[in-house]
This record gives sequence, structure tokens and C-alpha cells, in this order.
Amino acid sequence: MCSPGEAPPGPAPAGDLPPEWETDDERMAFLFSAFKQSREVNSTEWDSKMAFWVGLVLARGRRRGAVRTCLRELQNGFERRGGGRCADWLCSVPHELSFPRRGKLQRESDFMASVDSSWISWGVGVFILKPLKWTLSSVLGDSKIPEEEEVLIYVELLQEKAEEVYRLYQNSALSSHPVVALSELRSLCAGLCPDERTFYLLLLQLQKEKRVTILEQNGEKIVKFARGLHAKVSPMNDVDIGVYQLMQSEQLLSQKVESLSQEAEKCKEDARSACRAGKKQLALRCLKSKRRTERRIEELHSKLDAVQGILDRIYASQTDQMV
Repeated sequence: MCSPGEAPPGPAPAGDLPPEWETDDERMAFLFSAFKQSREVNSTEWDSKMAFWVGLVLARGRRRGAVRTCLRELQNGFERRGGGRCADWLCSVPHELSFPRRGKLQRESDFMASVDSSWISWGVGVFILKPLKWTLSSVLGDSKIPEEEEVLIYVELLQEKAEEVYRLYQNSALSSHPVVALSELRSLCAGLCPDERTFYLLLLQLQKEKRVTILEQNGEKIVKFARGLHAKVSPMNDVDIGVYQLMQSEQLLSQKVESLSQEAEKCKEDARSACRAGKKQLALRCLKSKRRTERRIEELHSKLDAVQGILDRIYASQTDQMV
């Protein structure tokens, strides 16, 4: 996928092109010719050409596992050596007749504008990175994006990958509660989403489907998932936030217990070493330190048990509600 300032990708490999690309000059001359400004002039011809190009572009995106492309990439990727012309078919398609009504490709700016406006506001804080400024500027009504840099979304591929994100979450340990930290979800999806831009586009798609919602809490963004494959997500409420905070407390307590356990083990080893060296006073001090650490571990274990007990009761009540 090209971004502002990057060199455009080279021509498409032979595997991306249909057999007639190099063998049927007459057919390709027709396909490379400009679209009529009105589809009504010859709807059969218009639809045939559109089906060819959209199918070719989608097949290329699927083979690459990409959810987005741009006009410049398509122009450079579909240049026919025999004809010596760039694939300028996309430029000639009247905007009001092209991708949005076809449901195959959609301009990224149109896609973002179709998602709940409150989430776009959230996205402003996340997306202000150099490659995304032009996309956001179109959503927010600022400067015009250069046409060759306009980002296009493969709608079907975006929907499929968003479904993969949802299933990945459902099959992970994070699904024990519907609210998770955005950073944890990003780590979970690292293998599926090659970059942050794709990751956020997939979350936008899930938001559009009402399967996730996002909230910023104390400077940290948290994601709430719908419960069940066909359920709609409910708004984030105080209970969700409270449970999330309990989960964070559980995690911090567990980490502290682990750290203190290692410290107690070190005190034990230090005491043994001091005994072997004949340093009895030092050995006694190490043992006292070990006992103090163990008492602290017991206190933390008690708190951890209390937090886990509350969470267990919450999970049980949620299960009872679902039944």
C-alpha cells in the first residue's frame, strides 16, 4: 500500500493478470478505454468493464492480504507493456457512479465518514500520523487529497479481516470479560494486522457493525466487545469500567506477588551463602528479610483472592443472565 512520499509499487506480477492481458489487444483496448460519463449510454458495456477491473483489483488485494490500496498503486500496478498505457480507467469513472454503490471498493474517507462520528473523534487522536493526515483532512473538511494518493478500501477484505479479529479475541484468554485494553488487543492482533493503520481500520469496521465500542479511561483506551457472534455491543457503563479496573488490579497484584516471590527466594539463597561462609549474623538478617517478604506475599495473596472472588461472582452472574 502506498503512502504519501513513498515510491509507487512496480507493475503487477504475471500471476495478478488475466490471460488476455498480453494476448488480446482488441479486448484490452476496449477495457483500457475511458468510461462513458453516463452509464445509461451503454449499461452493458459499462458494467462489463467495471466488473473486469473491480474483479482484477479485488483478486490482487486478496492475494496480497491487503485491505487498502490507492489510485497511484493501481495505475502503476496495471500498466500494459504492449499498449504502453497506464491503467487510467479509474480516473475516468464518474465519482458518483463508481465504488460506493458497487460495494466492492470504497474511498477510505467515505468509509471513515460512515462510522459513528464519536468514534471518528476518537480516531483523530490516534490517527494523527503522517500517512493518515490527508485521509483525516478529507473527513474533517480541510484540504483536498491529491487524487493519485486517495486511499481505497477493499470492502469485502476489510469485513473478512474484521471478523478474524473478532474470532481471535473470542478464542483468547482476553475474552473472559468483554472489556480489554486497546494495547492488549493490538498485541493479540500483531500477526493479523501488519501495521497500526490496518488495525484501526479493522476496529472501525467492527464499530460500524456495532460489535465493539471504545472509551478512553484515565488516558488509556479500552475496547468493549459484544457478547456472542450475532450480538450487538452495549454502551460502556460504570460496571464495565469497574470490572476492567478490578482486572487491572488483579494483574498488578499478581505481578507484585511474582516479584516478591523472587525476592524471597533470593533472600533464602543469600542466607545459605552466608552460612557457608560462616557469616551467621548476615545469614540471620537474610532470613528475617525473607520472612518479612513472605508476610507481604501473604497479605497480597489475601487481596488477590478477594479481587478474584469478586470477579468470579461477576462472571457467574453474567453467565446466569445469558442463560
